[in-house]
Amino acid sequence: MKSPLATVISYIFHPLFVAAYGFSILLFTKNYFSYFFPLNVKLLLLAMTISFTCFLPVFNLYVLKRLKLITSLYLDNGKERTFPYVITSMFYLGMAYLIRDFHIPGIYISFLVGAAATILLTAIINLKWKISAHMMGIGGLAGSILAVSLILGQNFLMWFCFIILAAGLTGFARLELNAHTPKQVYVGFSLGMLTTFFLLIGAYIINLHTIF
Repeated sequence: MKSPLATVISYIFHPLFVAAYGFSILLFTKNYFSYFFPLNVKLLLLAMTISFTCFLPVFNLYVLKRLKLITSLYLDNGKERTFPYVITSMFYLGMAYLIRDFHIPGIYISFLVGAAATILLTAIINLKWKISAHMMGIGGLAGSILAVSLILGQNFLMWFCFIILAAGLTGFARLELNAHTPKQVYVGFSLGMLTTFFLLIGAYIINLHTIF
């Protein structure tokens, strides 16, 4: 029987919610980036984030299920994950393209591009091996927050510690539900964190499109 606690944790830290969590940290905590926008713009950006990184991917899964291209909305079959993951990454990149006209700090665009890269990497790996998308997502969030903290000296230490705690809980939940092996959990978190961390660090070093 599935553990109710593990199930709840898996839903709370589902990959579809990670981008919204990350944007919330950047937009609504006291930091350098939060001072750029009035509240109505912050709410608009958050609404766009939820729409492009949560609602649209879920709707896409529903359509694929109706077309019988996938057997379950939960993508239990690893072989069925590739196409939905690729489409989801396109939604992230689409939002990154749209918000360029907001004249906002490039960190927001970099955050979305980093998330898209993590999703695409998950899709590629899943062609041969079932890696934990949950851990890739929470690892990606940890890598992004760590990169921003180191580059700009912003005090996100509390949030980084919270994300690490969330990663531990998520890993426990995935193992408790027998959704993944320990190796799939550990590799997922490590790859997610390293991918976003070095992508944002690299963007800062080469200063592409005034990323920060």
